Amino acid sequence: MSVKILFFLFFIIPCLTSAQEAQKINQSNLDSLRAAYMAKQKKAAIEKRARFRKQLRDADKDTINDLDYSHMFYEALPELSGFHHLKSINLSNNRLAKVNLITLESDSLQRINLSNNVIRKIKFNRCEQVRSVSLNKNELKRIPRSLRKCRSLKYLDVSNNHIKRIPRWLVKMDSLNELDLNFNRIKLNNKAAVRMKNINTLLLAGNQLKELPGNIGEMTGVRKFNFSKNSISSVPPSFKKLDSLTNLIFYKNSFKEIPGEVTYLKNLVELDFYYNKIREIPQGIGRLTNLKQLFLSFNDIKTLPDTLAALKNLKYMYIHHNELTIAPQWITTLTRLQRLDLGFNRIVSIPDMSAMENLTEIDLQHNELERFPWELLDKKNLRILIFRDNPFALTDQQEKILQRLENNPDPSHPVVIY
Repeated sequence: MSVKILFFLFFIIPCLTSAQEAQKINQSNLDSLRAAYMAKQKKAAIEKRARFRKQLRDADKDTINDLDYSHMFYEALPELSGFHHLKSINLSNNRLAKVNLITLESDSLQRINLSNNVIRKIKFNRCEQVRSVSLNKNELKRIPRSLRKCRSLKYLDVSNNHIKRIPRWLVKMDSLNELDLNFNRIKLNNKAAVRMKNINTLLLAGNQLKELPGNIGEMTGVRKFNFSKNSISSVPPSFKKLDSLTNLIFYKNSFKEIPGEVTYLKNLVELDFYYNKIREIPQGIGRLTNLKQLFLSFNDIKTLPDTLAALKNLKYMYIHHNELTIAPQWITTLTRLQRLDLGFNRIVSIPDMSAMENLTEIDLQHNELERFPWELLDKKNLRILIFRDNPFALTDQQEKILQRLENNPDPSHPVVIY
């Protein structure tokens, strides 16, 4: 026992200490490199700022429509007075913390970009014509109240901040068409739903949402919903009332099935359930006859129901990385289909798709196909054919043909990757 203790004291502890010291040295080197890089960037920004100021001194301010102050390491607003005909101003990628736009004198200003700063407070003045405001990647805890003065505002990006609540006054922003709230801490409750009910495009990805409010069916003005990268596993019954929805994205959530309520949204053109835990596709999906894009990859789907054949407007169908064993015959009736991706499944057979006139890309890599679909090589309009990692039974001559098509693409044939 004493020998083991001595071994630990004389060999293990020094090794641990050396490892800790090495880690400190590495971190110190990293910090030094980072500091040197930032110093270099700041020096270049200050030089750029000086050159830009000189250009402005020699210019007629009344002729300037666009100002680009980006990447100049400003910690306070530059002088903005005297520009009477500005249409856009870019102050992104600086070090601004507090912003007061009171000195802006242009009545024609339409676009303001203040993204990627450290803004905690901001005040908007004289912004009747402003249509686009970008405040993403800042330190905001709330949507700025003074934005109410921007009565023509159509696009607002406040993503990647620390915003939790939706203000009451937002419901009065009649012109607001798109609101980007991605990667905040939004509490999407009944009040928030009412306050955003008239916004056309609503982006709520990465807000740690686990459920949707029961009154979400009142958000009848919304056409596009993005709920990506949350933890949502179901939708409330009122969801089926959102029959004006055209785009619905539930990428990377926790659904085990496609909710039945979704199958009643007959105006959908895009449906995305990438990266969930879905095992089967509901029969009701056949009601979505306006669907053009169907994304169901990275799930656990084993079969494709015949009702999918009703989706005659489908252009993109991505169901790769699932558990499919057969590509059904009815796929050939989807005459508008342009891209089909069924890669990374267990498919053993596929129908003859050579008559599908609009099909330009087919991906069936990493499946269990033994017969190579030679008929597709002469298909018009087909550009890309991906069949790598399949156990094809090929003769030496057939191998050479495919190798030639892969290594020396022929304009009269699709690019073959096998």
